[in-house]
Amino acid sequence: MNNFTNASNSTTDRDVELLKQTVPVIVVFAIVYFITFAFCVVGNTIICLVIVKIPRMRNVTNCFILNLAVSDLLVAVFCMPFTLVDDVVMGWPFGPVMCKITPAVQVVSVAVSVFTLVAIAIDRYCSVIYPNEPSFISNYNVHVIVLIWVLGSILSIPHFVVMQEVPAVDLEVTVCTESWWNGSRKPFTTTLLVVLYIAPLCLIVYLYFRIGCKVWCKPIPGGSREAGLKKKFRVIKMLFVVVMLFALSWIPLHTIMMLDDYGNLQQYQQHIVYYYIYPVSHWLVYMHSSVNPIIYGYYNSSFRKGMTTLMSSMCRENKMTTSAGESRKPDDVELVAVHIDSK
Repeated sequence: MNNFTNASNSTTDRDVELLKQTVPVIVVFAIVYFITFAFCVVGNTIICLVIVKIPRMRNVTNCFILNLAVSDLLVAVFCMPFTLVDDVVMGWPFGPVMCKITPAVQVVSVAVSVFTLVAIAIDRYCSVIYPNEPSFISNYNVHVIVLIWVLGSILSIPHFVVMQEVPAVDLEVTVCTESWWNGSRKPFTTTLLVVLYIAPLCLIVYLYFRIGCKVWCKPIPGGSREAGLKKKFRVIKMLFVVVMLFALSWIPLHTIMMLDDYGNLQQYQQHIVYYYIYPVSHWLVYMHSSVNPIIYGYYNSSFRKGMTTLMSSMCRENKMTTSAGESRKPDDVELVAVHIDSK
């Protein structure tokens, strides 16, 4: 009996040693990540269904919103669970193949999400500033989407090459770690900072600033001036929310990555960064993917009305199928694209 008790205690102690944080902290991380995961999956799935099932929603802007929703779903499926486990548990329990595939898919999904945000900003800029002129984005939207995925895949190649599963020092587990050559991680981290944050943020800020100026300065055609000003204010507020959420969600992770590479952190500082700051920074990025459907979908009143109409049509169809034993195809629902109204 004593031997069994001692063995149980040693097993428990070993399990505790393999946790990066205390159990209450891990529970908090798990709950927050689960809620974010649920919102991300449900919200982006609804976006996909509405755009795919309603033919009149298949326009240029909504194609990019659909691409954004798909990339955010990839973030939820391939990033959130694996990142949470890696952030709270010592070691890598998913094997050498997933050690290479998971980080690579994470880079692809995140890059596609960021590049799609830029494409949406360019499309809106062209539709508002040059409403009567066809844009490259509008004419070649499929090509642009393919290019976005190609660029994201190129950025993922270094991670696919350098990620390796190796035995952990002083622990009977293996870890998934990066194996770079002669400090080449720093240029790669800097490249990610510029390509996935600084350049997209500057471009989005510039484009939305120009859109805001155009909308605000455009004369109000008839109607109530007060109502027109409220409408313009809503547009400006939406643009501000888009920029601020992108900037605030991504800056902590990029800052910590640069600090980790260039800051010469001491051991206790590395402990705080790896065990507490990285999980929170990762969650902020994933939170951004979960609120994208609200910003680019539900925030638009026409999209909300169209979604409600679609859901009602589906309910009526199911009811008729149940009562009559056959289904009836619902009428097409006319939805307005999520362009910013420049009128």
